[in-house]
Amino acid sequence: MSTITQAAAWKPYEKILLRTALIYAVISTIPFTPEFYRQDFDAGFNVNDYPFRWLDVISQNKPWFFASQEGKNYTGWFITVLFCIGGGFLWDLVDRRQDFEKIYYWFYVAARYGIILRMSWFAWAKVFPVQMPFPTISQLNTNLGDFTPGKLYWLTTGVSSFFEVFAGIFELIATLLLLFRRTTTLGALMMVAILLPIWFVNIGYDAGVELTSLHLLTLSLLLLVRDSRRFYQILIDHQAVALTFVKPLHFPRIWQDRLRVAFKYVFIFFFVVVRGFGYGQLYAHGKSFKLPLEDGLASTTGFYKVTEFRLNNQLLPPTPTDSVRWENVIFEKFNTVSIRVNKNFRLDTRNAVRTTEYYGNIGRYYYGYQADTIRKVFHLRNRADTARHITLHYEQPTADSYILRGVDESRDSLYVVLSKIDKTYPLEQKRKW
Repeated sequence: MSTITQAAAWKPYEKILLRTALIYAVISTIPFTPEFYRQDFDAGFNVNDYPFRWLDVISQNKPWFFASQEGKNYTGWFITVLFCIGGGFLWDLVDRRQDFEKIYYWFYVAARYGIILRMSWFAWAKVFPVQMPFPTISQLNTNLGDFTPGKLYWLTTGVSSFFEVFAGIFELIATLLLLFRRTTTLGALMMVAILLPIWFVNIGYDAGVELTSLHLLTLSLLLLVRDSRRFYQILIDHQAVALTFVKPLHFPRIWQDRLRVAFKYVFIFFFVVVRGFGYGQLYAHGKSFKLPLEDGLASTTGFYKVTEFRLNNQLLPPTPTDSVRWENVIFEKFNTVSIRVNKNFRLDTRNAVRTTEYYGNIGRYYYGYQADTIRKVFHLRNRADTARHITLHYEQPTADSYILRGVDESRDSLYVVLSKIDKTYPLEQKRKW
């Protein structure tokens, strides 16, 4: 079929919408801001030594309207869509002789790989359940009312690894189907079934990634638009109709075709195979990139009641209204100490700290710590404000108790006696996997 015949098969508005869709798929997938390339690809996610961190950085590249307004900048999304429509009109005005099957091919590629980039990250992080880990000891000892709805949703999902893995397998299958042209339609249909409830979950629970899920849902729907009439004929009219098959694009030179194929399989190797192996290794070591990777002092892990608390040598007995005295202290299996204090907290819901254990809940101070077992010193650094730190010398009179002495962030002297309490949690006892 000649280029002129192909162009005639497309209605004028379809030509504009196709160009609009291609512009949208490209600008929302390829990072164009200089800041993206200047960033430290090994930083973030609280896990600076996480291998292949740069794969996640590329997958989590967010257009400007994603990052602003805590992931709910619908105004920015609509402005971007209008910009793309304007670009489609302008392109149609200046170039009316394009091969529209070739344009559709490039949209087909951009949309598929835009979805795969992000969904391979979400899928593997659920197949090996490291995206929504089981609640930490600190979270198990935080009042239900001290969680935001979004954080509570994440925790309840993390309680059942079985459900998380099931969801991840479904997402992974859909992602793999999108890698190949013959199975793209099935993959896109599965993606719609996956992403529509995810979008509504993000809206209903205020989980912070509304536009990300809407964006991926939009790309999945765009992949199905060309066959929408055929779906009606198949499902409603019960007619035998062939769906659109997008033929591969052949370049004029052999080396260009080989480069295209090589790019595809290099992409699959890194973003599917290597990523899956990396997350598998992370899970096998009992880690999650949502929590610090560095181990804590194994012998300290657990819940501790504060049996004695002295501030500037003054004994403070436990009272419900005391906003200074520590109520309890928790040492996690990783290098976090959390301290329960009965005071008003400022809730932190910034997306910048979504991946830390203190996002979306209040009631406790969280510190990363280093233990000097020779000098018997804990060096505590506030997770939210790393400039704030506490140095505590410790004694261990018994295997289940600690005495801490030091100076707090306000330069007041501290003397704290901790007694370990063995606690059981029904959530842990009844968990699946």
